[in-house]
Amino acid sequence: MRRVLLIQPPIEDFYTTPIRLYPLGLVYVARVFELLGFEVKILDCLTPLKKTRIPLPEKFSYLQPYLDNPYFFKQYWRFGWPLEKIITRVREFSPDLIGISCSFAAYYRSVDELVRALKTKFSIPIILGGNQATCASEGIKVRTPEIEAVIRGQAEISLPVYLRENYAEKSSSEEKTAGESHIDWKDLWPAHHLLNPDYYRIGKKNYISLQASRGCPHHCSFCNVHLVFGRKIEYRTIASILQEMRWNYLQRQVRIFNFEDDNLAFDREWFVEFLQAVSRDKLLEGIELTFMNGLSYENLDEDILWLMRQAGVRKLDLAWVSGNPTLRQKFHRPQKKDETEFMKLLQTARKLGFFVTVYLILGLPGQTKEEIVETTEKLLELDLLVGPSVFYLTPGCELHRSLNLPVELKDDWDMYRSTAFAVETEELKRKDLIELFLYIRKRNLEKRFGKMAAI
Repeated sequence: MRRVLLIQPPIEDFYTTPIRLYPLGLVYVARVFELLGFEVKILDCLTPLKKTRIPLPEKFSYLQPYLDNPYFFKQYWRFGWPLEKIITRVREFSPDLIGISCSFAAYYRSVDELVRALKTKFSIPIILGGNQATCASEGIKVRTPEIEAVIRGQAEISLPVYLRENYAEKSSSEEKTAGESHIDWKDLWPAHHLLNPDYYRIGKKNYISLQASRGCPHHCSFCNVHLVFGRKIEYRTIASILQEMRWNYLQRQVRIFNFEDDNLAFDREWFVEFLQAVSRDKLLEGIELTFMNGLSYENLDEDILWLMRQAGVRKLDLAWVSGNPTLRQKFHRPQKKDETEFMKLLQTARKLGFFVTVYLILGLPGQTKEEIVETTEKLLELDLLVGPSVFYLTPGCELHRSLNLPVELKDDWDMYRSTAFAVETEELKRKDLIELFLYIRKRNLEKRFGKMAAI
């Protein structure tokens, strides 16, 4: 039986969010490989999460004066294992094929570094997959020619094709049959069993990330998720999701289930049925559901918020993007709820006891400082948290194609991150973006601690 090693590589940035690091893509890919007859091991080089202080890259030196600001980042870090440890683990497993997760443009440098280090020690073929691999495959091949192949799109579709074309003659008859069959992700059992559950904890509780739907029908100008999952939404059966949750509850003591869907609440009827099913399940009493990728607020109302509370949802992450309806329309954000309805929804959520974070993008073309400040203050009056997300480029999205930006910026993937404050507009220069970021973080703390002091 051939062996494949799947790697989540280290990353470098000012911060990271541990719950967003669960290698959900790799557990799906791993299951595909298992069905195709491979022995699979996942090497998550980000867990258990450790960080090492590293020098601030010269290209980010313009941020140095802000590192002493109490509302800014303090240090630049490398999160994850040293290369020597990764090489040792590769040698111990001795795989026939290595697959590396490549999901974010900003972290491609770490992927490239890992590929080159592995190639100096081994002659093992290396393939890449993930969002960045899909949206910038040609650029990857130019930057890192040592890679044997870039697997685009959903692994359940593209990986069997790649293996059939490149390894079929070496496969057993069982592997050939599996490689030629269609794999439907909705029927797939993700390979959570390949991960150590003790490494994935929020506080004292084990968690997993999972997925109930794929696809996005919206056309937001700053997003590229449709290039991976398409624009048609597909849902798994509720029974299969509950089965996955129950197994992880019993076998891995998971108590927090984080859904990484882009549009879990898009189909209101499905979402209601799902929440009711979780609430009725006696085994799952006391669990917590989170939606760290955010929920579309379009179909949320008081009835659904009540169901969410009963199902174990404690916090809401909602993307308002901008308080300017003209800008939301310009960048193709859904507009079913206007500002009045949205604010009413937030008030209802707070009354029901949800901890609410509303995310604003800072720096969209046409956006002004005045609009961001005004929107921030409106939201803070509702006793919630405002999440400032500085606009950054994502390969393949409409804005990536249409914005007239310097070639050196478009070519530098290190700058494709919120923490770079890289994309300047006529209305908002880098200094403005940083000041707005600091302002929102300061106002969040003032509201929070001001209220506590009053109590």
